[in-house]
Amino acid sequence: MNRRRTAPAVRWLSLIAGVALLSLLCNASAWAETTKKHKRTYVTTTTTSTVVASTSEQQRLNALAGQMSNLQKQTDDTTSEVKKIEQAITVAPPATADAKPQTVGEHVGLLEKNFGDLKTDLATNLGVHIHGLVDAGYEHNFNQPNGNTNVIRVFDQDGFQLTQGNIHIDRTVDGGVGFVTDLNFGQVANALSAATHYSNPSPVGGQWFDATQYYLTYTAPIGSGISLQAGRFVTLLGAETINTYNNLNFNESKSIIFGFGIPFTHTGVRGSYTFNDYVAFTGGLNNGWDDPAAFNNGGPNYEGELALNNKEKTISLLLNGIWGPNLLGHSNSNLAAIDPVATWKPWFAPKMTLQSEYIYGTESGPAARGHSATWQGLAGYFVYDWTDQVETATRGEFFDDHDGARTGAEQTLWEITQTLSYKVPQVTGLLARLEYRHDNSNDHVFTNNNFVDPATGKQQMWRGQDTLSANVIYSF
Repeated sequence: MNRRRTAPAVRWLSLIAGVALLSLLCNASAWAETTKKHKRTYVTTTTTSTVVASTSEQQRLNALAGQMSNLQKQTDDTTSEVKKIEQAITVAPPATADAKPQTVGEHVGLLEKNFGDLKTDLATNLGVHIHGLVDAGYEHNFNQPNGNTNVIRVFDQDGFQLTQGNIHIDRTVDGGVGFVTDLNFGQVANALSAATHYSNPSPVGGQWFDATQYYLTYTAPIGSGISLQAGRFVTLLGAETINTYNNLNFNESKSIIFGFGIPFTHTGVRGSYTFNDYVAFTGGLNNGWDDPAAFNNGGPNYEGELALNNKEKTISLLLNGIWGPNLLGHSNSNLAAIDPVATWKPWFAPKMTLQSEYIYGTESGPAARGHSATWQGLAGYFVYDWTDQVETATRGEFFDDHDGARTGAEQTLWEITQTLSYKVPQVTGLLARLEYRHDNSNDHVFTNNNFVDPATGKQQMWRGQDTLSANVIYSF
């Protein structure tokens, strides 16, 4: 190896390496300065952007706060006006007894107070109680019958109607004589006055007032007390009855059995006795079905009801019956009917009510085409209380008028009815009802909107009809 040649080479390499290292250090210093400048610029940019955004959001918040302040002021003004209106219409009597009412609410409140005081005085001093009922609504018959007549119905028709207005007055006195009066108006009165005789040979005819019940009461101090009645009263028969303030029935329209299978009212005397918590009996004598002229009829009719139930009243059976002469000048013509009604409120479904009714009736003598007649019917009710306000009631029934003595035609009828009842909250006694019903017959008996054939004087009849009704009922 030549050391002389090697030494100059090493010196040149050391010089080049030193220059390269010095250059690298200078570049690193410049890069660091550049990086520092970039970082400073980035931070400054971010800070400036944040300040601008914060100023914009603050302006928006200030504007929104101003709008909220204006809205709050408007709300306070509205609330103040509403309070003034509420104060004016609040139903309350004047502050003092001798003060005159100043607002509409005080006038109404004073009337309510006076009426309430009158009821209290009558009830306290005389034992007299006054109640009422109004049932009005609209019913549409899809047959659109000429004359707005719903066939096989007793208390309803096509169109707007006052179904029933009722005033109930009674007086109950322990150990004394009391009375019960039911005055009816509207369609109910019209149908009852046309069907009953008031002990006259012929019906009074259709009219818009009917004194349906008016009888005296007295409890004879025998055993647990025999309750006596004398006058005109509704029949014992039937699962359904003519509505009163405390009994609206499950359905709005009446069953075929109610309208054609049993009587409406009687005039006579009856007495009832409760033996214990399980058994009671009612018996009576009257002028017959819907009060024909019994004095020329060979004697009174006999009615009875045996009531059986458990102590909780969740199961009950009513065995009703009536028998007696009912055709003027024919003492051998007797009307008779047996009508058991069973009710069950299952223990496992306390909101459910199941009820069934069977009717078998017969009339001897020249009842239909010179001979005797029979009829029978069966009805079932399924009622469920979904809430304290909502109830549904389904009724299905058939009615066989074998000889045409009850409906005017030899036919077998059936119907199904669905009723929805709604108790309007915060208004005691106000009930709204919506009901659909389908009637059907094995004969063409239902009228419609077909024209009467001028040549024959007859109208083409149909086998069925459908109706939809909406009613509002208020009772107090």
